Amino acid sequence: MEYLTRRFSMAASKTSFRYHPLCKSLKIVNLCFADDLILFSKGNIQSVQILKDIMNEFYATSGLAINTNKSQIYLGRVESKAKHEILREINLSEGKFSLKYLGIPLRPTKWKAEDCDVILKKIKQRLHSWASRHLSFAGRSQLIHSVLLGLRNYWMSIFILPQSITKEIENFC
Repeated sequence: MEYLTRRFSMAASKTSFRYHPLCKSLKIVNLCFADDLILFSKGNIQSVQILKDIMNEFYATSGLAINTNKSQIYLGRVESKAKHEILREINLSEGKFSLKYLGIPLRPTKWKAEDCDVILKKIKQRLHSWASRHLSFAGRSQLIHSVLLGLRNYWMSIFILPQSITKEIENFC
């Protein structure tokens, strides 16, 4: 996979490849997790074709191919004409947002307060489960501070949460 990552980086620096707008400053083209590969590019046919060519080259070299039955392409804010051209070229089905990967909801835009219902729901579930237990005030306080603030910190390490949500979580504590 290191070879594949180097090929993506080389192609991005030497060709007409265009980065995904949110990945441009960090020059991210791909992310690899175990046997998963996530590719990022601008939603234009040239960039997608470059990624496809590299994947075909990787297949010819390693024998590892894209499983088209399990793979999808996600196109956010891509014009209809370009979208049809890309889908025809790449021969993958189009996935729909919102999707979850490794339990984390992914979306093409910044998180808004209404998108954080998942986090608030988890926190409320924890609070309700503790309410039914016979805990001392100190025990309940310790649970709230360690677990709920831990949940908040976990989500904040992944996403930039809206300030209203972080305040609401702190109000629970």
